[in-house]
Amino acid sequence: MSSPTIPALATSVSVTLTGTGSFQPETSVTNAEMLERLHPARPDGRLIEPEWIDRHLGIYERRLDYDFARDHKRTRAEGGLYDGDMAARAARAALDDAGIDSGEVDIVVHVTTTPDTLACGDHFRFLTTELGLRRDVELVHHNVGCAGLAPAFRTAASSIIAQSPATALVVASNCPSGYFGSDMLPHYTSHPSGLAWVSAFMFADGAGAAVLRSQPVDPEAPTRGLLSARYETSPDIELVTYPAGGCLARTRIENLGDHLFVMDARRVAEVFAPLMRRDFDMLQEDWPVAVKPAVGRDFAIDAVDRWYMHQANGVVVREAIRLLELPPERVPISVDHYGNTSAACTLVLLDEDRRAGRVAEGDLLTFLWIGAGNGAMNGCATMVL
Repeated sequence: MSSPTIPALATSVSVTLTGTGSFQPETSVTNAEMLERLHPARPDGRLIEPEWIDRHLGIYERRLDYDFARDHKRTRAEGGLYDGDMAARAARAALDDAGIDSGEVDIVVHVTTTPDTLACGDHFRFLTTELGLRRDVELVHHNVGCAGLAPAFRTAASSIIAQSPATALVVASNCPSGYFGSDMLPHYTSHPSGLAWVSAFMFADGAGAAVLRSQPVDPEAPTRGLLSARYETSPDIELVTYPAGGCLARTRIENLGDHLFVMDARRVAEVFAPLMRRDFDMLQEDWPVAVKPAVGRDFAIDAVDRWYMHQANGVVVREAIRLLELPPERVPISVDHYGNTSAACTLVLLDEDRRAGRVAEGDLLTFLWIGAGNGAMNGCATMVL
């Protein structure tokens, strides 16, 4: 079991949130527009209608930098946006919000399963150049899915506590549109699972970023910052597959159709609520050690000002809210119009809440995540703004 706290966190050193940023492409793609290019069918041959997507996914549109009318993903030279572009734009917004220069960043933790390039951390060359990072900045890539902020927060906090005062930039991005194309789209409907096409409807482009700053705790000041971050993995639960491209199945012409992310939609629906319940239980386990000493309150749902839940799809999120008996007005939902942007989801929600004034300094925030990572990953975190 991972410890709910990081040594020195909120005792001798605080890790505070000093800035957030987010980015989504401008183009919204409706279910009807997606179905014009993808033609999934039921087992009896009847085509899926937009209303089926509405009802079963709770997603009505998503942001994608892809021209479905022409089955075309623009190149960067043509103005197309890729994982690095979205990560860089969210990161710049977060740095601007924090009021710091990129040269002050000591560690960058990037969470993405869709990096521009796959090997040797090569995708960091683009981010380092675009953001103007120092050459000695620590660069960490977490190639995990929707719960990736749990290990990212732990990695960032541990690093900047060790060299306090220091600054971390945590970025999460997702670019499924980079895997679309006229040669790939048919594989979503012909996949042996029969439901691979659901992945194309659920996942969307976008990025979120946060700037964290470590400094010695001021005993005279109210407690602020990250209080806990914890996660678990379940290697027996397979949520997402991407079988080709590794040394077990090197890239060949014959396995082109295996170069796409396939989410097991049925399995996600089965495990989302139970793993969210496990997150909720971990939060209560951690509260006396990590949260109560900082906020002076016993655990209570109403003690939390905002609950940020991974935006898998609208149906499972609302079911988890009901199961955990959370106040819906304190659980923001964006997946219905943004789609599932993987680990970026909750950072996007947090950034929009901060900029709209829906959260304020001193508010207690809780994050609950599940996603792909060593099979399945679930995690939670608490923070005082």
